[in-house]
Amino acid sequence: MGHKLFPSQQDDETIYLVVREHWVHLLLKVLIWAFFAAILILFNRFSQSTLPGLTQGILGQGTLLVAQIYTMLLVLSLFLIFVFYYLNIQVITSIRVVEVTQEGLFDHVVSELHIDKIEDATSQTVGILGTIFNYGDVFVQTAGTVDRFEFHNVPNPGGIEKMVLDLYEKNSNFVKDAATGNR
Repeated sequence: MGHKLFPSQQDDETIYLVVREHWVHLLLKVLIWAFFAAILILFNRFSQSTLPGLTQGILGQGTLLVAQIYTMLLVLSLFLIFVFYYLNIQVITSIRVVEVTQEGLFDHVVSELHIDKIEDATSQTVGILGTIFNYGDVFVQTAGTVDRFEFHNVPNPGGIEKMVLDLYEKNSNFVKDAATGNR
């Protein structure tokens, strides 16, 4: 028995696809983080020469404390960007679609949708970045209590939509064949 991607994964369940948010969105988050890191670097570089009163005496100690807290928050935010990127996954298997969402450092939600409960799947690519880098959203309409599964900013949304619909057709044909006795 190997490593399980989600708690209810069965030993005979075939995993067809594990998908995370597209790397372009990760890059955008890191670029925003780099902007805030550049503010700190520029402040440290130029504050002593342009605002010497801000770095001396009791005010200087307060400024140093704020800069250290800001640095800790920067490190924490970069860590969280990568943790959420790595732990938020969607898994398509032979019998279900699973979404693992990391809500916080110690809180995650696992949602499952059995293939035979699917009513429809739709993919959507929006914007110039989505079109250039082929990423977008996939919506899987269900017959269950959850109206639809939404996979946001995933690579190749059209391919994922086709895979989900193909698995649904394969599974529904298997169920029909089993009910009629055909193989």
